[in-house]
Amino acid sequence: MGFLGKVFGGRKRVEPHGLWADDAERLAAFESRGADLTAPRESEFFISFTSSPRASAAADDLRGQRIPHELVDPSHDIPEWMVFIRGYRVALLPDFLRETVDLCEDLAARHGGEFEGWAGLFTDAEKDA
Repeated sequence: MGFLGKVFGGRKRVEPHGLWADDAERLAAFESRGADLTAPRESEFFISFTSSPRASAAADDLRGQRIPHELVDPSHDIPEWMVFIRGYRVALLPDFLRETVDLCEDLAARHGGEFEGWAGLFTDAEKDA
């Protein structure tokens, strides 16, 4: 969702977990494709920044909170700095997803970035099923 949609209330929280509606839909689609949401897995959350100082400040915040992340400089045709927040061996449960999305959106807002979204990776067992 774009900036104006966020500002003017285009996104809605849905119950029972308080996820954004689009996140709840993506999580349900992930589960319908065979993901066991209780299984430990890798997940990634993406935040983009237009400058190195902004991205570095966000990474410093994450480092201070001991949150696993990676700061990636622009490369190829991508002119932005990216901060990837990763969950390792963590179940992609609704509460974890909501808390991490909220963290990413707050971090982006405080440091002039844009939260781009998230991805959950299938486990080896799910890939083989």
